Amino acid sequence: MLHLVTFILSTLHTKSLTLKHLQQIHAQILANVNLLSTPLITTFLHSCHRSHNPNYAFQFLYNLPPSFSKKTSFWDSIIKTSLKSNNLQNFFTCYNAMMFHNANPHSGMFASFFHYAAKIGDPGFGKLFHCVVVKWGFDSDVVLQTGLLDFYAKIGDLGCAKKVFDEMSERDVMACNVMISVLGRNGFVEDARVLFDGMLEKDSYTWNSMVSCYFKVGDIDSARLVFDRNPVKNKVSWNVLIDGYSKSGYFSDPDNLGDLVTLYNEMLYSGLSPDESVLSMIIRSCAGFCAIRLGKALHCQIFKWNFKYDVVLQTGLLDFYAKVDDLKSARRVFDEMPERDIVANNAMISALSKHGFVEDAQNLFNSMQDKNSVTFNSMITCYSKIGDIHSARFIFDSNPVKDVVSWNAMIDGYCKVGNLSYAEELFNKIGGVKNSVTWNAMITGFVHCKEFRRALQLFKHMQDERVKPTEETRLLTCIANVEIYRLALDVFDKLRVKNIYCWNSIIVGLAMHGYGNQAMDYFCRMVQEGMNPDGVTFIGLLCACSHSGLIPEGKLYFSQMQTVYGVEPGIEHYGCMVDLLGRSGQLKAALQLISSMPLKPNAVVWGSLLRSCHIHKDTKLGEQVTQRLLELDPRDGGNYVFLSNLYASLSRWKDVDSCRKLMTVSGVHKVPGCSSIEVDNVVHEFVAGDSSHPQFSQINAYLVEIGKKLKDEGYEPDTGSVFHDIDDEEKEGSVSYHSERIAVAFGLMNTCSGKVIRVVKNLRTCDDCHTVMKLISKVYTREIIMRDRNRFHHFRNGVCSCKDYW
Repeated sequence: MLHLVTFILSTLHTKSLTLKHLQQIHAQILANVNLLSTPLITTFLHSCHRSHNPNYAFQFLYNLPPSFSKKTSFWDSIIKTSLKSNNLQNFFTCYNAMMFHNANPHSGMFASFFHYAAKIGDPGFGKLFHCVVVKWGFDSDVVLQTGLLDFYAKIGDLGCAKKVFDEMSERDVMACNVMISVLGRNGFVEDARVLFDGMLEKDSYTWNSMVSCYFKVGDIDSARLVFDRNPVKNKVSWNVLIDGYSKSGYFSDPDNLGDLVTLYNEMLYSGLSPDESVLSMIIRSCAGFCAIRLGKALHCQIFKWNFKYDVVLQTGLLDFYAKVDDLKSARRVFDEMPERDIVANNAMISALSKHGFVEDAQNLFNSMQDKNSVTFNSMITCYSKIGDIHSARFIFDSNPVKDVVSWNAMIDGYCKVGNLSYAEELFNKIGGVKNSVTWNAMITGFVHCKEFRRALQLFKHMQDERVKPTEETRLLTCIANVEIYRLALDVFDKLRVKNIYCWNSIIVGLAMHGYGNQAMDYFCRMVQEGMNPDGVTFIGLLCACSHSGLIPEGKLYFSQMQTVYGVEPGIEHYGCMVDLLGRSGQLKAALQLISSMPLKPNAVVWGSLLRSCHIHKDTKLGEQVTQRLLELDPRDGGNYVFLSNLYASLSRWKDVDSCRKLMTVSGVHKVPGCSSIEVDNVVHEFVAGDSSHPQFSQINAYLVEIGKKLKDEGYEPDTGSVFHDIDDEEKEGSVSYHSERIAVAFGLMNTCSGKVIRVVKNLRTCDDCHTVMKLISKVYTREIIMRDRNRFHHFRNGVCSCKDYW
């Protein structure tokens, strides 16, 4: 008999069964009724459906002997088996046959239906049997009602869940727990709390559900209060609390890392051992904050709790050591792992890539039998980082599972090496799967390659496509730092949602262009629209006041920072105020502010005062400030240059020579002035004294012509900033060949009349060149926009936007 059963089962497992085969097997079963069993019947039904003979399955079940067909336990078993196999055809065949044989289903059977419907998320299946339950009169069964409540809760149908709960004849702890959970999941925390407070009996699940409710709406304090009141804390309670803190972003602040350690220790003191999820979460926090000592201590704890073979934890440790730049320990963890899954391999590739071990990363990549998109993306990033874009593209092309991250990594790689044509090709090929990161990568590529207008065009296209930028500030800051800031204002005004980064970018941009009053106007708009300013806002605002000579306004905003807006002044804000006071000639007030600062003044603060000393020719204070600066950074050549310029402006040539000798002894050098200009999509750079440019002779001749026209306008060179003790004619020649003048001459020669000339210089422009630019803009009727190290200058009709205040 056993042999026959084995033979029938093996035959039923054959893939190519025909109806005739099924009939033959059915005949054997009918001839030996004792063979019938739930496994045999289930296998027979499955074979009928697999061989596309569902009608025969019905026929088989409808002809079962009464010894089986009348047993509720038989139908209960066979129906549950069909649900476990996730075969709804088998299920309905069995259910309908049960109804045909008038076998009475019980409430527990329907409860399993609702559990299955909740598991697969099938509203139709669950609601169908809700109707059946009502018809059979089981709708007052507590267990069944709880299962129905859980079903509606898990498919997110709050209305039906509340209706079932309200109609329950009796509510046990489990039903109340389910309702608390569904109310919290949908944001009805107060309703959940009313139900929670009204429960006479609470178990650990009740308390944990209420804690979760508060975390879901971001009420961390209430969640902690409920947790502390919980008299039946278990391991799940601690997991809920720690996970809630983590997901709320509380532990994303490094200042709160100590609270995580405290929670962990409190859990240990309560006599409960941590599980993998808690340890894994703490390891991730250690990696994120580079908490090396804590991470290593936790590594020891993982061994103590015997989790050393857990793949997830070991991968977390590997990632931790990689992020704290301890590649040796990362390798050791990886080598000691008894089992390495694809996540662990990916983490190791990423670690090797980060530390430049490209060959080792490639060898590991080649050895992996299973690879996913993350694997390929790690290698693409690895090669892009070292500039090997060809190898990165080879990996990209060989990736059979490209996702949007793959495309973004490759586009970003091309942009970083300046190959915009290939980046654009991929950007256009990616189609509809591109996300905000894709757009930002391409926009950043344009900005990086100084294709500012194309960056702006793409940003507008991005807005038209209704893609929400994740980093509007990146584009706006870039545009605000280039010459087309007017278009940036237009883009800003058209933004549907303006966050703090957008407001800050536009205020800082206006400040750099010298439009102090407009910057203040935008600040007022920002406050009126309910946006609270932060420290960056005030840096922009104070710079705007400083660059525009708005002294009373700057003092007012500085005084209001903490008292009105609750923003603590930082070192940058004091630097702005020193600059504002110093530029206006209030050198003593600036020095007094430095002396009264609650923070230790840095080189930026002293440097601001030194520039003011140069502007107002205060040699005595300039020498004191320079000494302070040299104590802070003795190798900064700019400090010597400022002091030399100050001496030169007063014709103190011995002091100039002493300063130059000190520079030589200290091994520091003056950074040469360099100016660049873009003409016909080609960037030309000029350094004073460099004769390598192909048009060198023509530029020299043109500079002479410019000099003659400027003299006709009454121009007299300011030779005060020339280092050397040489005669006036030589000094005049020296300032005439500063790099920005060469760049402007080249622009006048090679661009059509009326076109704006745009120049970028690496140093602050000197007083004489500033005067010359104003005159050139008037004589040649050209607008000149020059970006020096400090700010933008817009020269039009003999006037500069900075109002000679820079």
